Amino acid sequence: MKTLLSAFLLLLSATFVQAQALPAFYDVSGVAPDDVLNVRAGPGVGNSIIAKLTADARFVEVVAFDESREWARVNVDETTGWVALRFLDRRPDQPDDQLPRPLTCTGTEPFWSLDVASSASATLDRMDDDAISVATLDPVTSENRTDRYAIFGQSQTQVFTFMFQRDACTDGMSDRFYGMSVDLFVTEDSGVTYLTGCCNLAR
Repeated sequence: MKTLLSAFLLLLSATFVQAQALPAFYDVSGVAPDDVLNVRAGPGVGNSIIAKLTADARFVEVVAFDESREWARVNVDETTGWVALRFLDRRPDQPDDQLPRPLTCTGTEPFWSLDVASSASATLDRMDDDAISVATLDPVTSENRTDRYAIFGQSQTQVFTFMFQRDACTDGMSDRFYGMSVDLFVTEDSGVTYLTGCCNLAR
């Protein structure tokens, strides 16, 4: 009976972890104050250590889990690595079915950035011109996919549609790994511009 109960609890725990939407913020937990949490090149203690998180590290962005759900992928500086999930606690108030905000999104060739505020606004910087302030409506969650969202907005001369999806994303130029992608449409008198990029959580 105890064996069956233990197996059930493990299965329940794994299912709960799997159900948690990413990206999300976590805090380091269970590490001694004078110790660190190793960030490894791959999921497993046999992989080399590429960085370290302090015992009191907060707002660590987790962008993926490995197949075992025992390791979490995080970004540290300009690279990505893996930490043992048992030493991370998910921060509260991060609903799986809502777009997390604020967000910072970027794209390459052409280079651009999008800052999505927690309020009804966003700022688009296409690098070759002045940054554009966008007044936005509240995010809309897809009726049949709770991992997809849309934001609609406008500036004085342009109309914007931002389509977000929780999925793996890379920018093709750096070693960073993201847990959310964005499709960005800019409509103006000269036509429609379509940009794609990746997003990370901001504070």
